Amino acid sequence: MTEPGDLPPGDLPPGEAPIRAADVPATAVAEPSPPTAEPATQPLPPPARAPAMPGTLAVVGRGLDLNVAASSILRRASLYIGLLTLLAAGPIAAIAWAFSARQGGFEWLRDLLVFGEPPLIVAGPGFGLSVLVAVSLGFGCLAALSVDSQLLALTLIGGQATGRRFDLRAALGVARLTYWRLVRASILVGLILLIPRYLLSLAIMGGRPVGTESETLLVTAAGVVLAVPFAYVGAGVVLGGVGAREAVRRSWRLAQARWRLAFLLAIVNAAVSYLASFAIGAGADILVRLGTALGLGGPVGAVQVVGLGLIVVLAIVSIGSLIMTIAALTVAPQVVAFLGLTGYSAGLDAGTVANDTLGGARTEPLIARPMKIALVIGGVAAALAVINTI
Repeated sequence: MTEPGDLPPGDLPPGEAPIRAADVPATAVAEPSPPTAEPATQPLPPPARAPAMPGTLAVVGRGLDLNVAASSILRRASLYIGLLTLLAAGPIAAIAWAFSARQGGFEWLRDLLVFGEPPLIVAGPGFGLSVLVAVSLGFGCLAALSVDSQLLALTLIGGQATGRRFDLRAALGVARLTYWRLVRASILVGLILLIPRYLLSLAIMGGRPVGTESETLLVTAAGVVLAVPFAYVGAGVVLGGVGAREAVRRSWRLAQARWRLAFLLAIVNAAVSYLASFAIGAGADILVRLGTALGLGGPVGAVQVVGLGLIVVLAIVSIGSLIMTIAALTVAPQVVAFLGLTGYSAGLDAGTVANDTLGGARTEPLIARPMKIALVIGGVAAALAVINTI
């Protein structure tokens, strides 16, 4: 008869005593025997939760944080845009300077800007054609730089938000790959909003070209509301890596998912634009005061010409740099919201791969070939206009 604690004897050979539990080593009990079959499939752990979407107002704060974190590369990009703005607008400024010297003052410029009165041309026969070529190419380059600023801002802020590291040339590579996509998307949005904007302007302002302050404010507010469905177009092109029509469609769907967030992005765009206009107006007022102190209101001499040149150069570079700064402040909340809603940023991989593959080799030119050609032709036309003026 087995004692309490004995193991069941089972089929023991004759004469063999049962094994007591106390005689079994602890290690032998604890050590499991090798499995004779596949273990049962364990349920997979639940997938990791996606990062929580920031609150509507927190998106703006997160965007400002990204601007601060990317301040170093943004400063270089701002200086780059400012210098290119000088190359684009410099020929136009040189023509205005030469014409002012020929006219003996800047009254013609005041009459043109304030009263819309064209000046009486006193110059050589080739002056008009040279001015037309230089001004057309100059404004074309400025429009291209405006698009480049937005693309650079989206790339640099998006890279900062996703842990990618871009230098200026790699960011320019992404901007040039997506340039025409954003242009086509902007044209498509403009065509979609053309009739609604016209009808709203007609209803508010009654067909008058200039309205009161309250009417202008209403038109601006209506424009903000109309732009809400297209708040993510830029991020869709650069971060999403899609074409113009798909970027517009995706922006509409994202806006439908979070209307309040899309409305906030539209308000941020409008607010930053207004702040920029105030900043430009304040800067222009400072420059006018400097010009008045240098005696630029009357006939110009050698001192006034040098002072005018320095003021114009400073103003152009500052405005160009401000364009880049405005773009970074505007697109940062858009990047945060787009990443929070989609978690997708593969559109930046082209620039990341190029940046890592090239290593120290910097093959991306700072100025694209079409812009180089335009700048050279515009500079030659401006030089001919100055020669015909003197």
